[in-house]
Amino acid sequence: MKAKKLLFLLGVGATLLTTNVMADDVQARAIMEKVDARDDGQTLEQDMLMVLIDKNGNERTRDLKSYAKDFGEDEHRTLFFKSPSDVKNTAFLTYDYDDSAKDDDQWLYLPALKKVKRIPSADKSSSFMGSDFSYFDMTDRDLEDYDFRLLKETKVYGHDAWMIESTPRNQKVIDESGYEKSI
Repeated sequence: MKAKKLLFLLGVGATLLTTNVMADDVQARAIMEKVDARDDGQTLEQDMLMVLIDKNGNERTRDLKSYAKDFGEDEHRTLFFKSPSDVKNTAFLTYDYDDSAKDDDQWLYLPALKKVKRIPSADKSSSFMGSDFSYFDMTDRDLEDYDFRLLKETKVYGHDAWMIESTPRNQKVIDESGYEKSI
C-alpha cells in the first residue's frame, strides 16, 4: 500500500514538474532573451506623446521628454511632462537595478506641491499619471520571473514580429505588477 501511494505521489510530482517546464515556450524565451540582450546604446533621448482615451472616446494628450543612461548593469530613466499645463514640469525618475534581489527605485516630482514622492514597491501596480500604464510598466522586467508562450508570428512593415504572452512565475510579481499575464 505504501509503495502504491509513494509511486502515485512521484507520478503527480513528475507531472507537475513537467507541466511547469512545458509552460515556458523555448522559442518565445529565445526571442525575449534576444530583445533583452540587444544593444540599445549607452544613452537615449526621445520625445513621446501619450494619448489618453476615456470610455466615451474623448482624447487627452500629454507631451513628454525622456532621457535614459545605461550604467552597465543598472539603468536610470527620467521622464519630463512638457504639456498640458496640469502636468507640466512633473518629472519621473526610475533606477532599474540589474540585481533581481534589489527592488527598482522610483520617484515622482510634483511641481504644484514642490514635493518628491517615492513610489514604494507595494504601489507599483498603481496607475501612472492617470494612464492605463502602471508604475511597474515603467521598469525593466527580469526574464527569469516569467514563462513565455509564442501566440503568433507575423510581419509588420515587412519585418518579423511576434506576439508573446508572458506569465509571472510567482505571486510576488503578480502583486507588484498587477498582471496575471501580459501580451
